[in-house]
This record gives sequence, structure tokens and C-alpha cells, in this order.
Amino acid sequence: MYPYLLMVHGAWRWAVLGLGVAAVALALRGLLQKLPWEPRTALMTQLFGIAVDSQVLMGAALYLTLPSLTTVALKEVDASAGSDHFIGLDHAAVMIAALIVVHVGAVMVRRASSDAARHRRALLSYGLALLLILIGTPWWRPLLRL
Repeated sequence: MYPYLLMVHGAWRWAVLGLGVAAVALALRGLLQKLPWEPRTALMTQLFGIAVDSQVLMGAALYLTLPSLTTVALKEVDASAGSDHFIGLDHAAVMIAALIVVHVGAVMVRRASSDAARHRRALLSYGLALLLILIGTPWWRPLLRL
């Protein structure tokens, strides 16, 4: 079960990144061109949120099903512990932060009083979430596990 979930988790990162780039691009386009908040933009931001939620749930399942990695990572608080430390602590913390930014951003976008404010808030929050995801991704791991 673990290898299959790891494979899906690794492949799903591309959906998360693609939807994040699309959400940020649509928000930037709307802000620069002073467009109304379109259903397409709203859908893309919702899909990005759903993709991040799914990815974090898969990551939590992986984290909880491999106790040896969790034990090693939590014992090694030294930053020089290597990839086990990154996957065990840093990766999880950064991705949970990205999840929080996505959800807070969604609330901020919904509560905006104008279309320009929606675009600006979407650009800032989803852009920050995408940046956190890019920083927190272990790029030295296989880009696609089959």
C-alpha cells in the first residue's frame, strides 16, 4: 500500500503545481486587465485548494504509515540530518503552512468587496502558497515514480 500511495503522492504534485500556476495566472490576468471575477477563475482557485487538500491528506497518510522515518526525523533535530530530516519535519511543516495559506486566502477572496480586491487577494495568497509548495517540494526525489 505504501509504495502505491507514494507513487500517487509524487504524481499528484504535478496537478497541484499546474493548478497553482493556473490560479495565480488567472488572478494576475484579472488584476492587470481589470476583469470581473470570472467563474473560471473561481473554479481554478477552488480546484487548487482541493488539490492541495488531497496532497496534504496523502502526505499525512504516508507520514503516519512509515513510523521508522517519523521516528528518525523526530529524533534528529539537527539540520544536518539530511533528507530524512527534510521529509520528516521541514517538508511537512512547509506543506501544512501552504495548506493554511490556501484556506485563509480562499476566505479572504470570498470576503473581498470588489473584483480588483478578489484578484489581488487571490494573487497574493495563492502565489504565496505556490511559492511555499515549490520551496517545500523535495526536488531531489524522482520526478515521477512508476
